[in-house]
Amino acid sequence: MIELLTGVDQEIFIFINHLPHNIFSDYFFAFFSGVASWGVVWFVIGIALFVWEEITDKKGLVALLLAGIIVLITIEVGAKYLLERPRPEFVLNNTIVVLDKSASPSFPSGHAAMAFAAAYILAKEHKRWQYGYYSLAFLIAFSRIYLGKHYPSDVLMGAILGLLVGVFSLTISTYFLNPTKSSGR
Repeated sequence: MIELLTGVDQEIFIFINHLPHNIFSDYFFAFFSGVASWGVVWFVIGIALFVWEEITDKKGLVALLLAGIIVLITIEVGAKYLLERPRPEFVLNNTIVVLDKSASPSFPSGHAAMAFAAAYILAKEHKRWQYGYYSLAFLIAFSRIYLGKHYPSDVLMGAILGLLVGVFSLTISTYFLNPTKSSGR
């Protein structure tokens, strides 16, 4: 069963990774992957919303920061090195690699985890932009496969974990920054 799932994962990876590559598409997806490193794009969006819309409720920013810390500790420092799954660029000979080779293991995708945690938090805080946040998260996650950095299962598990981190982070920040509202008093 594991061999079947691995085979399907690799086939989907090859399909996406072998979509047409040209200077525009490579730069397009490298841009989304790059701005998502360390969650930078999400923190910039969060700070811009805080300043631009003069938001007085800090729970969204605190939730973003908490999500970043959780993703860093549990995924980037923890799970990846515990599971040690090699990236496709080191396993599959026909991988199209656009960026430099990565040093860290592959599973789960930290980019996808942070993207979906942040998209969840920002969508809950600013509903009118929710489709934009999730579209950005999808582009970031998709870019990781297209650029040859992650298998689809890495990205899928990263997205799932990210949504869970987003829910947890927003719940915790709501409770601690506004305990009367979160407890129903």
